[in-house]
Order: sequence, then structure tokens, then C-alpha cells
Amino acid sequence: MIIFKPNPHKLQVKPSPKEPGRFDWAITRDDVIVRRSVRSFGSEGASEANGDAALREITARWQDAR
Repeated sequence: MIIFKPNPHKLQVKPSPKEPGRFDWAITRDDVIVRRSVRSFGSEGASEANGDAALREITARWQDAR
């Protein structure tokens, strides 16, 4: 039997509070930040792509631990 558990991690991309015109990402679980970008990105898309790679890594570790 397969039991589907939705991924509890979420990627959020927001404008950087420190660098206007740039974007940061954060990965949260239960509204707690588990990882965030070390640097800001020049576009929302670039920030999202980098955050997505980190989200995939965290998701793989989460699935292996189950």
C-alpha cells in the first residue's frame, strides 16, 4: 500500500530587505525557516531556481529519512 505524504517544506521568494531590487529565498517547515539563501539574486526567477535546487535536496533527505 502506498501512503502519500505531502512535502511539509515550502519555498518562499521575497524581495531582499537589505539589497533593494534583489531577491532572497527561504525554505520553511511548519513556518520555521530551515534554510535560506546565503546571497541575494538579481531576479526573482534566478532566486527561485536556486531555491528550488535547495528544496529538492532537502526533499530528497526528508524522503530518505522516512
